Amino acid sequence: MVKEMLIQVVSTQSYEEGSEERIEFSTVGNLHKRQGSYYIIYRDSETAGGAGVTTSLKVEPAKVTLNRMGAIDQKQVFERGILHGSAYATPQGSLFLQVFTEDMKIDLTEQGGNITLKYNLFIDDQWVSHNSLWINIKEDAPR
Repeated sequence: MVKEMLIQVVSTQSYEEGSEERIEFSTVGNLHKRQGSYYIIYRDSETAGGAGVTTSLKVEPAKVTLNRMGAIDQKQVFERGILHGSAYATPQGSLFLQVFTEDMKIDLTEQGGNITLKYNLFIDDQWVSHNSLWINIKEDAPR
């Protein structure tokens, strides 16, 4: 069964020189469970640079797969202790990204919950930033 949910996203990037970027947004999306995995689908916020982008998350017990489609195309896997790479395609060009997930907490049921990811981001094998991504899914989506 697909449920409409309120999705809150907080993303933080910390750089070597000590600066930090933080993006927060809320949107309405869908949550459903199929064959033991949760699926979360939402449209990205324009303020987060995601105008025209739909994001889907496949949440498994020890792995999160992010799939962005539209103006940005990317499929990124987050798995604790494993380096995963992916192409990140935008209208301006493509990059090869890698993430090394240091920590992952998944507390999700059909009523909602939280996903927390902490990872290092690399572009073309060069460290760029330490990132955290917090996603909160709640049933009280506005009608």
